Amino acid sequence: MALKIFETCVNCWACEPLCPSTAIYEARPHFLIDAKKCTECEGDYSDPQCASICPIEGAILGSLGEAMNPPGSLTGIPPEKMAQAMAELQAH
Repeated sequence: MALKIFETCVNCWACEPLCPSTAIYEARPHFLIDAKKCTECEGDYSDPQCASICPIEGAILGSLGEAMNPPGSLTGIPPEKMAQAMAELQAH
């Protein structure tokens, strides 16, 4: 059981100080999570703290490989509507 920070991480430092098990560390080109230390915040918090603060959709993956902040979760805009809006903006 461990979360994983994906390559879309922008090294914003939001997650690192919140990790109760100090599993998050700075690496190149993005932060990483030490799988041996990560507890997914079980016993400390009801939700993984790194995922709850992460401003990047899809940057943190759960132990089953699912995005903790899937596309649309932070903006409230479904991905297909976002793609349509972006296409309309680029057309003008």
